[in-house]
Amino acid sequence: MDISQDSTVLSSWKDIAQYLGKGVRTVQRWERHLGLPVRRPTGATQKSAVVLYRGDVDVWLATRFSARPFLKDGVNGNQPSRSTRSALKERIRTAQELRIANQVLTEQIAAAIRLLAERCDLLNTQVLGGPWRAGEPLGQELTIRELLPAAQPGSAMLVQRRLHKPRS
Repeated sequence: MDISQDSTVLSSWKDIAQYLGKGVRTVQRWERHLGLPVRRPTGATQKSAVVLYRGDVDVWLATRFSARPFLKDGVNGNQPSRSTRSALKERIRTAQELRIANQVLTEQIAAAIRLLAERCDLLNTQVLGGPWRAGEPLGQELTIRELLPAAQPGSAMLVQRRLHKPRS
């Protein structure tokens, strides 16, 4: 169906959609959500006949959808300003630096955990005379006081001697 250019009244969703160059469901959604000025008979339900005057839709389009501003050189006016771009670049740079710092810290933590595990294994070997396995009795019970005497000058030597003392 061809809409006559002389007709000022659009009397169906199909005519309205064709006039706007959109689909029927799109113009129905525009009525619900954007306030497209469709008229219905008094007392009619949502699914009744519709009428829309071309002048009403033209005014609605002009007030609802404005043309985007353009700068002199033809670039879209919605481009971010230099200050916005520089702030964005700075945030990206900061994020990259934080990511690198996070990787370095992760590597340091992994190295510290490996070193701690090695020292625990060494301590187990020295104190117990071999690796200890879960569920095995420790044999000679050593207290923390025996292993680590009060901090005094030379206490490290005492700990070392006690770790190497022969078992009875």
